[in-house]
Amino acid sequence: MEKFYEIFNHDIKTERLELSVLKPTIANAQMLWDVLKNENPADYQYMRYSASYKNHLPESVDELLKLMQREAGYKDGVVWYIFHNGKFVGYQRFHYIDHCDTIQCSSVWFIKSARGQGFNQEVHKLIDKLGFEELGVNRICRQAMEGNVCSVNSIKKAGYQLDGVERAANKMPDGTYMNHLLFSKLKSEYKAK
Repeated sequence: MEKFYEIFNHDIKTERLELSVLKPTIANAQMLWDVLKNENPADYQYMRYSASYKNHLPESVDELLKLMQREAGYKDGVVWYIFHNGKFVGYQRFHYIDHCDTIQCSSVWFIKSARGQGFNQEVHKLIDKLGFEELGVNRICRQAMEGNVCSVNSIKKAGYQLDGVERAANKMPDGTYMNHLLFSKLKSEYKAK
């Protein structure tokens, strides 16, 4: 676990992105809220981050701060807040399961204006490189709701294989259920670039 934190639990720069590990402070919550408050919650139908579950995004700075506090302690994992040209554009949460040498990527999203620019592929490649080459994991897992076509296509484009389907595993705010798709990539399938 120590090596996992040494590799992942700090700020990292890629070609175009800055991935930051932010402390859950009011100032950081306000910085994120200044971006999210202008987003249309309807564009985030596959996220459920409001306490009321009426909206898909947090509904206030206080709610966002509580979310950051909860996420900071998620399964001994790491949360990267993703910035492009100094502007907050997305989020990636993941953790390491040491007894099976697996990284579980459990949540990733980008604001609407940042979608379609290949940012998610950049994050996939970074996690693959650090996970397979530096940490030496055997497997990296990703997941998406079946109806989230953008996420499913991004995961497949990054070379992840469908492992299975958890039927009706996600209850949506409107009361309907959606299948949950599980993907993975093995070290033997990873090609260093």
